[in-house]
Amino acid sequence: MFTVLVANPKGGAGKTTIATSLAAYLAGKRQRVVILDRDRQRSAARWLARRPRGFPEVRGALPDTDAKIIRDYAPQWLVIDAPAGIHGAELAELVKAADAVLVPVSTSTFDFEATADFLSELATLKPVKDGKRAVAIVGSKVDGRTVAASDLDEFLSPLSLDVISHVRDSQLYVHAARDGLSIFDLPRSRAEEAWSDWPPIFHWLQQRVAAKAAHGHH
Repeated sequence: MFTVLVANPKGGAGKTTIATSLAAYLAGKRQRVVILDRDRQRSAARWLARRPRGFPEVRGALPDTDAKIIRDYAPQWLVIDAPAGIHGAELAELVKAADAVLVPVSTSTFDFEATADFLSELATLKPVKDGKRAVAIVGSKVDGRTVAASDLDEFLSPLSLDVISHVRDSQLYVHAARDGLSIFDLPRSRAEEAWSDWPPIFHWLQQRVAAKAAHGHH
């Protein structure tokens, strides 16, 4: 099982959108996927409850879900939707449990200081410091024409963290989520443009999966 932690320093940065989109994409590739909703708002769990039958199955779990239920399903992927503003012991515990960490950072409501503090805290955690836990930034809700997108890249460059992709601000995400779907469940004719933001994210994850397999350890 490969575990992806989706965490960010502020609410409203598109964390659940990234987590549910990723889960639905993987499920569409015939992978067994569980999304663990650790966020207090339970947005991912509610999204799953709205998900229509007949679409690629994503299983859901909550913090109090019996671990045996997850184990029995033998998921290939566990996507963790972390609580907003997570830090301290809870952050350390989730990073330890993860194989890779995706940090969606919104440029529309961008709060550089909160993000800088969060990323510095991440960098102090042993698995990250030892290079055993890869961390990548995803620019979220990005309007490509804005200065904010390049500000984000500039801000992150001294932290030597990559912005692996900018996920555009699109109503498609909102409309799909309302129906328990993701952009990957929509027809190509509607969603192809939005899909084009995602290959760098999948590529980055595939590299991490390959590295984990090569090392044969967590």
